[in-house]
Amino acid sequence: MRLHRFYTQEDLEKGKEVRIEDPELLHQWTKVFRLQASDRVIVFNGNGKEFEGYFKVLARKEAIILIDKENKVKNDQKIELHIFQSIIKKDNFELIVEKCTEIGVRAYHPILSERSEKKNLNIERLENIAKEASEQSGKVKLPEIFEPMDLKSAIENFDGELFALDFEAESFSKAFEKLSATKIGILIGPEGGWTENERDIFENRNIKSFSLGSQILRAETATIAASALIIFK
Repeated sequence: MRLHRFYTQEDLEKGKEVRIEDPELLHQWTKVFRLQASDRVIVFNGNGKEFEGYFKVLARKEAIILIDKENKVKNDQKIELHIFQSIIKKDNFELIVEKCTEIGVRAYHPILSERSEKKNLNIERLENIAKEASEQSGKVKLPEIFEPMDLKSAIENFDGELFALDFEAESFSKAFEKLSATKIGILIGPEGGWTENERDIFENRNIKSFSLGSQILRAETATIAASALIIFK
């Protein structure tokens, strides 16, 4: 039987009893999943390890898990992928965080571009979406979600290899196999695309631009597709 996975901020260690008083987790365990004392679960805290244990106590206000096993974590993802996403509609940005976290994206950098549809995001909600996607997909580290910043600042602060998606550029399929960097950032514009001023910024900083082909994709579709192409290549 497949065990449910849950994220907790508590310190985890094999042989340790962990007391948890997080109301959200307790509600999930007792009301949503209807778990009981002696049931087994998988827990992780984002430090790269995963543990199994069973409930010694599971009540409305507290739970005690005895951790009796540390699972071997398979980590064969070679690329640390960062998404630099121009802020788009709330639901679509949330979809990106959910699906790209499942794929394996390590960080999200919301960008204030000239054609951004919005100027702010609910970072706490996005972090919760990323946490749930990590629980579901077997990730042992949570992706980082940064506060929104302007395009120039985001580019200057990144120490990996950057490239931009642009419908008017050459096909991505001709170049992605040649990517050799292990830390990569993708710049994705809003529905209206990049402005000429923003394209000049890319050119001045030697940031190459690629397209995903002749079809016109929505911003969230392009982000998810490009993430999968890079991580699963």
